[in-house]
Amino acid sequence: MKRVYIFFILVFSFLVLPFYLTAYSLSDLNEAAGLNNPDLQKLQQEYERSLLDVKDAKAGLGPTVDLQLAGTYMLNPPVDAIYLNVDDLLNSINWPSGMTPSSSGQYIKVYDGIENTMYTFQLSITQPVFTWGKLENAVRLYKQVSEIKQTQYLSKKQTLEAEIETRLTGLFYLKEILEILNEEKEYAQRLVETSENAEKSGMLLHQDVVEARIQAKELEIAEQDVNEQIKNQLLELEQISGISGLTIENINYSIDDAEIEKIMALNRDEVEKQALSGNQLSIKMLTQLQEVNKIAEQIAKGYVNWKPDLALQASASYGGSRFPFVETNWRRKNDYSLNVSLGIKTTVWDGGKKIHDVSRKISESKTADINKSDAYSTIKQTLSKQWNTVDVCTMKIEYQELKLEAADSKIKQKETIFQSGYGSETDVLNAKIDRCNQLIEKERQSLTRSIACLTIKALVE
Repeated sequence: MKRVYIFFILVFSFLVLPFYLTAYSLSDLNEAAGLNNPDLQKLQQEYERSLLDVKDAKAGLGPTVDLQLAGTYMLNPPVDAIYLNVDDLLNSINWPSGMTPSSSGQYIKVYDGIENTMYTFQLSITQPVFTWGKLENAVRLYKQVSEIKQTQYLSKKQTLEAEIETRLTGLFYLKEILEILNEEKEYAQRLVETSENAEKSGMLLHQDVVEARIQAKELEIAEQDVNEQIKNQLLELEQISGISGLTIENINYSIDDAEIEKIMALNRDEVEKQALSGNQLSIKMLTQLQEVNKIAEQIAKGYVNWKPDLALQASASYGGSRFPFVETNWRRKNDYSLNVSLGIKTTVWDGGKKIHDVSRKISESKTADINKSDAYSTIKQTLSKQWNTVDVCTMKIEYQELKLEAADSKIKQKETIFQSGYGSETDVLNAKIDRCNQLIEKERQSLTRSIACLTIKALVE
């Protein structure tokens, strides 16, 4: 019985526990975001629709074939059968005397009347011949728009991946800070107990005890604030990736210090040059928008007054009481037709609307140029701010390391004095609390510097 119980425990461990111990890495979250993020899915659908628009534009270059079929059944046809009286026909003839035929009283059917059924068939083909490049430019336009949609998708995906990495970096440092706060809370709690005992023995004032309690309460508030930040970061990651139930325990991510150092060591002029190159997705998209506006301007010029469009149309039709080639003597009835037409259409005068359209497109092209120039300035400004953040944070980290070194020396000194019987435990605890505060500040500066480096990395990818 004991073996069976152990067997079930092992089965539970191998089958159930992995679901609770799932760890998500950066690549896992990026992959999940690519599959589940609603913004990405919308952009993907927009790109798919843009490909259909390209196909529609290409179809406009070829012929349009229309087929019309109509059938009618008449219960009471408007024209019945027509008969002629044979006697009337014979009497209308001037016969020689003595040869007048006798009356027969017979009738001859000369027309069967309209049949109950009537069919109409028409096949027409329309082929554009010359449109001043409007159709060709429309194909180019929709191709360019489709490329923009694809660039938007890739840019959004890149932005989400950068955001995921940034939030994971925040979680990593917040977790480190939380661990330091837990350690500091132990020192603070011990400080409160020691202060209360010292107050009872008359060695400390009540004010010192209250200050120790305030310090402990501040740490509780700080811990709550960090936990709230962690919760918010996890909620944002859930929204981006579509994975529900994320916890700090099932996040498998650590800072790659070597990568941060590598980014910090990059040549800043080369970084700016790369960020402003045409391969950068935001710059690439703006360049594509410029091209779209230029093509739209060319299309608008094709609609200017007195620029006719030419099209060729051929049509074949048939109408009769029976299907084609089935009707009796259909060729002699002349119920079919074959026509070829050449159409010309142009706008002679519209109050200047077409000319205004051209001016409007020219203005939009200039706006696209301005947007691209503004994007260059924004990227340069962002890079400058991030590099400045990296430099300032690096100096502050070095400063905190010196303070930590001094704090370690102070702790050893206070412990030595306390062990010799000349100092108090509160001095040692205050020194350790101070060291924890310096360590937390160092982690905050490291977080800010890492995010700045990741922002620089995102700008050059």
